[in-house]
Amino acid sequence: MKSLKLIALLISFSFLIACSNEDEIPSRIDIPAQFSVDIPQPISDNGGGLNGRLAGDGDGVIEGNEIYESLRGFIKIGEGSAEIVQFTLQVAVALETQNVRTFTFESDDDGREKRFDLSESVTRGGVAYDYEMTMIDVADNEMALQILWNADPVEGIAILKPYNIDRRESGDAIDAYVRIDYSEDDANYDATMTVSISGLETVENGDIDNMKMFVGKKGDIVDVMGNSNHPNIEIIDPNYTGGRNYAFVARGDESTDLGVAKLALPPSSTTTDDVLVDFSVFAVLEAEINAVADLDQSIIDAILAEAQSPAYFNNNGFITSGVDNKPTSFDADFVDLSGMNPFVPNDVKNLTIDFIQ
Repeated sequence: MKSLKLIALLISFSFLIACSNEDEIPSRIDIPAQFSVDIPQPISDNGGGLNGRLAGDGDGVIEGNEIYESLRGFIKIGEGSAEIVQFTLQVAVALETQNVRTFTFESDDDGREKRFDLSESVTRGGVAYDYEMTMIDVADNEMALQILWNADPVEGIAILKPYNIDRRESGDAIDAYVRIDYSEDDANYDATMTVSISGLETVENGDIDNMKMFVGKKGDIVDVMGNSNHPNIEIIDPNYTGGRNYAFVARGDESTDLGVAKLALPPSSTTTDDVLVDFSVFAVLEAEINAVADLDQSIIDAILAEAQSPAYFNNNGFITSGVDNKPTSFDADFVDLSGMNPFVPNDVKNLTIDFIQ
């Protein structure tokens, strides 16, 4: 996704002011050691698009790797966004190393002047934070980046506007924002992050405009729940309108390299998070097949043999799916995703993000 890839371009400049000496220089500012949660590879990988090219390999079955490839790709986008923020925090280290609180430079990417400011003890949105780092596009005095964090316990918010980071490369994402909420102060997890993206304008992955993903890690286990909104999606039925969410819950185990997931495709206007049964990927694909073809149920069942829930993954991708097909290597407690729900589709459809004043 270009609007996310371009964010990484700004980071290279930090080494111009921080790396004249390769030895690590301790910072007086408490920079979080982590601002993201790593997601096990079985449920996070580079995936393809969602827009209905479910051709399979010619055997008439819609393959599991095709059904779930966008889930893994979506998770990878969210994880990558948080990693960018983690890397961006090194700018704060660079500023502290040089004993400065403001740094202005001309971007090599769009040729515009940008300014970083680092502040302590600020209040934003009625909340007190130990630190704030901002990046401004100087000519228009427009915010490009805002990171707020507390050091003990570690928690914070990062918001990025790609257009103000690089006007040249993000002209097709003028209204896009990325927000990452990170915390190490959750009773249920060692660390959590929520990645939200709004205002995208891309035809990739079924025309995504908004997405939101929660990640919580406890020991080796990582829970993931999320939605992406696709306003112009066409899976099978060309007459379907109104958009859909790609909504899922998933779990990965870093120690065993295993993953499990449930996927739903609810209409974007759905106002409940209880979507994993009525709008399961099997139920939706079944309905779309019935909308365009008159097939016996046995044929449909065969076509969707790998669209059952839950789906099981290892490092090579999709293994199989369905309650009755649980591989012996998967523990019953691990695959029990009850109590986990994605976000409300209508909320993700209407998601907006802005900087915090």
